[in-house]
Amino acid sequence: MAFYIPHIALGDKLWLLHSAAFIYYLAVSVTFLTTDLYITVPHIYADYDFTGILLRYLLVVYIFFNMVANHILCTITDTTYRNRQDPDPVPRSWGHCMTCQVHTPPRTWHCSICHNCVLRRDHHCFFTASCVGHHNQRYFIVLSFHVAVGSLYTGLLNAEYLHDYYVPFSGTGVFSYLFPVAFYKLIVGQTTGFLVFMLVMTYVAFGMSIMTGTLFGWNMLNAYNGQTSWESHNEIRTYDQGPTKNFYEIFGRFWILSFLIPWQTTLPGDGIDWRRPKPLKSL
Repeated sequence: MAFYIPHIALGDKLWLLHSAAFIYYLAVSVTFLTTDLYITVPHIYADYDFTGILLRYLLVVYIFFNMVANHILCTITDTTYRNRQDPDPVPRSWGHCMTCQVHTPPRTWHCSICHNCVLRRDHHCFFTASCVGHHNQRYFIVLSFHVAVGSLYTGLLNAEYLHDYYVPFSGTGVFSYLFPVAFYKLIVGQTTGFLVFMLVMTYVAFGMSIMTGTLFGWNMLNAYNGQTSWESHNEIRTYDQGPTKNFYEIFGRFWILSFLIPWQTTLPGDGIDWRRPKPLKSL
């Protein structure tokens, strides 16, 4: 039986892909947290005083907390256009979804994976099993930011740990960080399985940092320009109000605080009415 929440689709043929994506994200995040707290931070900062080590522990926990909280907020926030009564009359700027058989506001697109029409749809995210749109894009952007920063920090900690306990990252020792060489050293007994595991997780950490950092940069660029991904690809700037109002439209008031504290801000728009005041004609 498919797991179902009105705006989340884990059913049909893609339930396994959604589940695998979520399990991967959860497993890697918990692994990063565990290695940071119990392996790399205690060993690398062993000579620091209590305050110095505590601050690094708190930093790791703080980043992980933001990752979890924004992932939850992005997943549970409904950004679909369902069970709405058509306005009378229907504005000319509205479209019509042939699948749902309803009129839809501007910038609303049907997702064949979620089986819903999504307000200001940007893209479908398998890691949250939902679409990213008007009401939850702020959480997705902040989530991408913290995953990128957290993964980078974990990768750097792992790299320093391996430099101290595996092979110094210099000279010919650099080649030992290649997978074939590392596995050969494991087979012949020149290293341990744990150190090879740490090497693998280092690659995973840097890879996740690059991937989520790219997602963050792309979404922030589109937010700056007042565009969705589709509008950016098609060079549509109809809804661009300038960077300040564009960020306000997505994040709400005091949007910078969203990157520090996971909170549910009130957005200025409802994702339905996109009418904009006409600019004043010059005298």
